[in-house]
Amino acid sequence: MNILFCAAEQEELDCARIALRAYESKIADKVRVDFLLTGIGTTSACYNLTKKIIEERADGTPVSLVVHIGMGGSYNTERFPVGSVARIVKEHHGDLGFMTKDGFKSLFSAKILNANLFPYKEGELVINPLPEFFEDIFKEYPQATGITTQTVTGENELNRTKRACYDIENMEGASIFYVCLCESVNLVELRAISNPVGQSDSSKWEVGKALNALEESCRRFFQKLSGEE
Repeated sequence: MNILFCAAEQEELDCARIALRAYESKIADKVRVDFLLTGIGTTSACYNLTKKIIEERADGTPVSLVVHIGMGGSYNTERFPVGSVARIVKEHHGDLGFMTKDGFKSLFSAKILNANLFPYKEGELVINPLPEFFEDIFKEYPQATGITTQTVTGENELNRTKRACYDIENMEGASIFYVCLCESVNLVELRAISNPVGQSDSSKWEVGKALNALEESCRRFFQKLSGEE
């Protein structure tokens, strides 16, 4: 079994590397764990993950599960407060469309793209259920709907209209979903909340708190994988 952890930034990926240390010898005979730094943004993430999946398949070690980890902003801080971890099960393109006087309009709602053209379902990227063993490992995390945008949202009208539709904002999720769905690779996306959406000043984000939560979620994954829990 080949499990690939991927993240946009090194400090996020290091959460998984650190968490693995205590369990590496215990799971070595069960799984191979690999790491991929995708870079920030959809273009870099899409290219690097696709390249990695194809290379592993060609080497005879196809990726069994992609675990996409990272930080994100919360639209719903009551359900997803800073320092919590959410499992994203649906992703959306937050900037693929038109900015109109009434706000953002997606290419799907504008009927320019077929909302059910594979891998989309009604304009959403919906992850497939994992094998039962992995579903059991990740069931503790509340499920969330993500929106992927290349610009951090500030506190404005666009932000407020999004609150009713989405839970977590990020910069790579939709591209990771797209690749894994197209390549039929199992995927789980875990996002640790570092800030409420609308707080565009990154110096106010609680990055340390989010990274600690992310590391703990990775530690629990390896602990359960080792059979200790």
